Amino acid sequence: MIAQWRSVVRQDHQWQLDELLRHYSIDALDHEIHLLEDDPKSIIPELARKKRINLIIMGTVCRTGIAGFLIGNTAENVLQQVNCSVLTVKPEGFVSPVKLEND
Repeated sequence: MIAQWRSVVRQDHQWQLDELLRHYSIDALDHEIHLLEDDPKSIIPELARKKRINLIIMGTVCRTGIAGFLIGNTAENVLQQVNCSVLTVKPEGFVSPVKLEND
């Protein structure tokens, strides 16, 4: 039952990733796409070290804490563990919780 559920969830995530990437022309880029299953704070840095990755692109939203104000807690954790560039992308329609005094 659990294995079947995990398979369905993975297929759904793969479909969503494929749909997202369909909108971008990345064929000319030297790249690899990884759909990983585990705690992102540990598996992403581990893969980056193993594969000698020089750029990680990850979606991020801020939810809690000071680190969350800027790039999101997971991205902040990954950033502190890797020796490569990290590009974070906010979701469409994202509104920052940080307000200027004039607002």
